[in-house]
Amino acid sequence: MIARFAQRRFVAPFVVALFLTLAGCSAERLAREGRELLEQGRVEEGLGKMRDAANNEPRDFAYRTSLIAKRERALFELLTAADNDVAFGRDGQAEEAYQRVLALDSGNLRARAGLDSVARLRRQRADVQFAVAAEAKGQVELALDLLNKVLAENPEYREARDTRREIQTRRFKQIIATPQLRARYTMPISLEFRDVGLRQVFDALSKNSGLNFIFDKEVRPDIRVSISVKDVLIENAVALLLEPNQLAGKVLNENTLLIYPATAAKVREYQDLVIRSFYLENADVKQTQSMIKTMLKVKDTFIDEKINLLVIRDTPEVIRLAESLISVQDHAEPEVVLEIEVLEILRSRLSQLGVGFPDQWQLNSRGVIGPPIPGTLNLKSEVGASNLLSNPRIRVRNREKAKILIGNRIPVISSVVTPNVSSPVITDTIQYLDVGLKLEIEPNIHMDGGVMIKMNLEVSTLGDAVTSKNGTVAFRVGTRNAATVLQLKDGETQTLMGLIQDDDIERAARLPGLGDIPVLGKLFSNTRSDGQKTEIVLTITPRIVRNVPRPSLEVATLWSGTEAAYRTAAPLLNRAAEAVNVAARLPGAGAAAPASSTTTTPATATAPAAAAAEAFGLEWKGPAQVKPGEQFTVTLEGSSNLALNGADLQLLFDPAALSVVSVTEGEWLRSDNAQTTFSQRADAATGRVYAGIRRAAANGARGTGALLAVTFRASGNQGQTQVHVATAVPAVAGGGFMAVKGSGPMQIQVTGAPAKAQ
Repeated sequence: MIARFAQRRFVAPFVVALFLTLAGCSAERLAREGRELLEQGRVEEGLGKMRDAANNEPRDFAYRTSLIAKRERALFELLTAADNDVAFGRDGQAEEAYQRVLALDSGNLRARAGLDSVARLRRQRADVQFAVAAEAKGQVELALDLLNKVLAENPEYREARDTRREIQTRRFKQIIATPQLRARYTMPISLEFRDVGLRQVFDALSKNSGLNFIFDKEVRPDIRVSISVKDVLIENAVALLLEPNQLAGKVLNENTLLIYPATAAKVREYQDLVIRSFYLENADVKQTQSMIKTMLKVKDTFIDEKINLLVIRDTPEVIRLAESLISVQDHAEPEVVLEIEVLEILRSRLSQLGVGFPDQWQLNSRGVIGPPIPGTLNLKSEVGASNLLSNPRIRVRNREKAKILIGNRIPVISSVVTPNVSSPVITDTIQYLDVGLKLEIEPNIHMDGGVMIKMNLEVSTLGDAVTSKNGTVAFRVGTRNAATVLQLKDGETQTLMGLIQDDDIERAARLPGLGDIPVLGKLFSNTRSDGQKTEIVLTITPRIVRNVPRPSLEVATLWSGTEAAYRTAAPLLNRAAEAVNVAARLPGAGAAAPASSTTTTPATATAPAAAAAEAFGLEWKGPAQVKPGEQFTVTLEGSSNLALNGADLQLLFDPAALSVVSVTEGEWLRSDNAQTTFSQRADAATGRVYAGIRRAAANGARGTGALLAVTFRASGNQGQTQVHVATAVPAVAGGGFMAVKGSGPMQIQVTGAPAKAQ
């Protein structure tokens, strides 16, 4: 019985110890698996394993501490990722991350606030979409109110900010856009009048075109004109009648033109003025103001240098010209990163041979004369080379100087003694001398990718110290200088070398008399030869970080009108007779009947029979029906049996129904991998698109293909509209004339529910 009791007494603790050991091993395994799952991004599973490990070993606080630390780290990473998703508009991913945080920590206030921000973001996105739809319907004020409300809650909401800027830009363009004559204002017409009253001519134009002409009371009724023009636009005919007679016109609505004397008083009376504020991002506001005053003769300007603001008050035409000029000038300064490597190569040579005899003798107390120390035998030769490499990288703005100093600043102390009755006063002054490698660089970045670099290089070495009589300490400084101008391309490396300093010093110590004996004198002398040769090697590589884009010819060249009147576009003067107004030649482009024998409108022109098979064909492709606010693309395709090197096109559209989003080049003239030059400009005020295509290859393009594609946005007004070709002039390879034929205007029906925001 006692033995059995003793056996139980020892077995029970062993079982408990074995159980605790197994539990500890299990906890360690669970903790290790949890850490591995966390590294794989499986947060919930990993924390669950670590929680089980802590529960298995409740007395081991290391598992509990590790669980708390890992959980806090996981929560922080989930919340950071969710906040980033909210900032970038990824509300679905953000909501999922916040829900995961709440599943791990149900009381997390940051996650609950994040869910509220997600709900607010969705509501704001819906408001932005509704604002876009409202603006498409013409409810501009409602759209701006919604966007202002969204931005008041979330000023950093980029989509709302960009949408408001676009709506405000379009509204401003509508505000400053002067009324344009529509209907038949672009139709071709011929006039033949000799010594006829001006008002009679305008009466004939009014009957033929449906336009109304109103005369100011100060227009003289006795003005008589003589005019003979053929196949010109009515717009040009009106200009030819007004300008020679010192008259001006103001468009009142789509079919009414007010004619008044072009005097300073009348111009001030009838000319509308607009105030425009420009917040410049990069250009200097004073230089911009000077440019506007010089080029456009603007008198009413204001600048605020603190916020780089320029305010202009002038006519809409001048404001549009100012916009174009500022868009060309307001670019960030070019910058370049200069990669510089400086290598100083030092080669030294030292040799010391011979017996070093003492140069002093002394007399001791016993009257014996002898040297203080015995002589030494020198057999020494040293050869060495050392390299000093520096590799700075410096970012420099265009035409700004950058300085690099690799070396030391040596203090030079000078003393000034001031006499005094009791004792002189000594004042020390410390100045610092730069010794080492000094490099000054000034880059000039060109638009073609080249960089001109003005460079000054100075390498100085510190010599011996020199002390003057009054205690001033100075140093001998050896210098090597180089100044040059380099012209490098982006990424091109240039090496500068040859700045060599060669020092050879030889010294000999001899015994008097014995050292001068030929041959044997070397036994009684000690020679030292010390030579040092240093060379500076510098390599420089420019890498352009940012450059000013070269503006296209359409942007860099602006039509500004005359000294008396500014215009944003050239008058639509017709081209040569063979290329005059293709719109009149296209089937479907109606022509009005002549009003009298002196005013005629040409009918559809007919190409010569021999050239009928060599016509330049045009055909529209695109949707026949679109929704209000919808973006759509129409493509103008061309065809030719002759080789073409390019074409000049002018398209007409109704800006009240359509707005241009983009104009892109087609693939036809780029066939055979030929290089082309494509220029385009859209004039929203007059409803015109100008495009020019030129093919660089000598052989022209034949066959059929797309010339260009225009992406429009339909306005909120429903109804029928059209896009048609006003002029088309093909450039035949080798020269020559080619007739133009087409399928008429592109008919587009705007109908249905407004499209969703795109």
